[in-house]
Amino acid sequence: MTILFEPTRSYVYNAARYELLPKIAEIARDFGDEPFLLRDITKRLLSETYTQEQLDTRVKKAKSDATEKISTIFGFYVPFLAENLRVFENVGGGLFKNYSLDEELAEADAVATDVMSNDSGIIYTYSFPSIIKTGAKFPIKVGLTTTGDADARVAQQCKQTCCFEYPVILKTWEVQRVAAVEDAIHSILEARGSKRKAPGVEWFDTTVAEVESILSFIQQTA
Repeated sequence: MTILFEPTRSYVYNAARYELLPKIAEIARDFGDEPFLLRDITKRLLSETYTQEQLDTRVKKAKSDATEKISTIFGFYVPFLAENLRVFENVGGGLFKNYSLDEELAEADAVATDVMSNDSGIIYTYSFPSIIKTGAKFPIKVGLTTTGDADARVAQQCKQTCCFEYPVILKTWEVQRVAAVEDAIHSILEARGSKRKAPGVEWFDTTVAEVESILSFIQQTA
């Protein structure tokens, strides 16, 4: 653990959010769309990460002289954060499940559209580490920004949609008439059958090389 252990509620919160949940999410990928008992994964990771003495350490409750074990506090914070940060969907009875990829992509799209403009700007592509493939097509978002900062634009989307896995910018291109160029790229990819069958409008099963070749063609004929 990179966060130094201390017997406080704030420590448990930070450790649960920034260290345990990423590990739990990685393990939970193996369940696919099947529900799983979050507490079972949590207990296993806690036993692998902490000594029994640490887990049995008692901490005062907020606004009370009563105490509870560190393990009990983890047992509260992990499912609370998992649900409220939209890491997993709570399906009841202690069962949780992964959100579908299409749901995640659609959420990102909900805040992803810049004001349509014929000004210059940046075409960007990004995806998520867990779905990036080498030598094959995978879901890629093709978007635009007129602010000149693709990193800030993608970070804004991630912040607004509570993306648990931070997106990776694959490549960016500075272009003129950025809105028209983006629309042309989308149209060509859709015509090729690459548009994902999901509520989102800017996600395609493609590669960076394919997007770049389309962009080169558009710029040559513009």
